Amino acid sequence: MIDYETVARNNHNSGMNCAMAVYDALCLGNDKNRTIAPRPRSEGGKCGAVLAAEQYIRESGGTDEQIGVFEKQFTERYGYLTCAELRGKATGQCNDYVGLAACIVGQMGLVSDS
Repeated sequence: MIDYETVARNNHNSGMNCAMAVYDALCLGNDKNRTIAPRPRSEGGKCGAVLAAEQYIRESGGTDEQIGVFEKQFTERYGYLTCAELRGKATGQCNDYVGLAACIVGQMGLVSDS
């Protein structure tokens, strides 16, 4: 079983931006619909880790409801979805946001480890 959180954190520590780190980690389990990672802050200033997770959910056939579940779980932990708020008000660091985003999606049953 792939530990998406660890892979995403390692990707980020190796120099990938937040969105690339999450998207690449999640695509290890299912890259058939793989496109390219979104640009951080490209949609309403959202954190790149959040955008990548949401894009992966959509590309894997996920619903708006599942995206809502992801956002709820993420904000329950860090309070915000935008890069500016996360970097300015939240207590975590970018690598924490990357890890959590990958972890949540990994637990949603949208990735396949086979």
